[in-house]
Amino acid sequence: MNMQVKPEELEVGYNIPAMVGMDEADIQTPCLVLDLDALERNIIKMGQFAKDKNMRHRVHGKMHKSVDVALLQEKLGGSCGVCCQKVSEAEAFVRGGVTDVLVSNQVRDLAKIDRLARLPKLGARAICCVDDLANIADLSAAAVKHRTEIECLVEIDCGAGRCGVQSTEDVVAIATAADAAEGLKFAGLQAYQGAMQHLDDYQERKAKIAIAIAMVADAIEALKSVGLECDIVGGGGTGSYYFEGDLAYLY
Repeated sequence: MNMQVKPEELEVGYNIPAMVGMDEADIQTPCLVLDLDALERNIIKMGQFAKDKNMRHRVHGKMHKSVDVALLQEKLGGSCGVCCQKVSEAEAFVRGGVTDVLVSNQVRDLAKIDRLARLPKLGARAICCVDDLANIADLSAAAVKHRTEIECLVEIDCGAGRCGVQSTEDVVAIATAADAAEGLKFAGLQAYQGAMQHLDDYQERKAKIAIAIAMVADAIEALKSVGLECDIVGGGGTGSYYFEGDLAYLY
């Protein structure tokens, strides 16, 4: 980033976190330090992988927390949008020019749901995860209030034990409720297995992701039987994208 700095702004106490030529020890933390050559190479490589596998690549903003990097991933890698972990992050990305944002988590607090429902007013697609029927009514009420649309992904607990439903019956019930709710749209499934990404053994990771893939395939078939199609089937991460990419045809 190029900054035009006036001499008087260099006085002690002026809040400039970093400048070109500054000694590394003087940089204010936390800060994002990038090797631009490596960054651009990796963005292009991941984007090409997704394109070759006929997949969409949604980047995760919690990795860099930078609108500039997210927009670069869109420009160089063809990413379709951004994941983030909470509504405040989504707001920052949307205000920065990202127009397709998934809060890859459940949003339950009423004030945060209200803020989520406002995002489409800024020109963005707003998506969140759901794993509880009780959440549907609150999301719907906020979307109706603001005359917007919130898209919903039913999250499947595929082994992490943290959130998500554990049965195909629950997937269908929540998806059906979201599809019928005013102001909401059923958009698909979220099936990310975070803990599996860090397994050192390749075969162990492969076996774990096979379980998740089987759960997702079963859910998709059950949804089709009630007339619901998935625009998004979300999953994959640093340790598993190549497994799921090779099996994307199942979805």
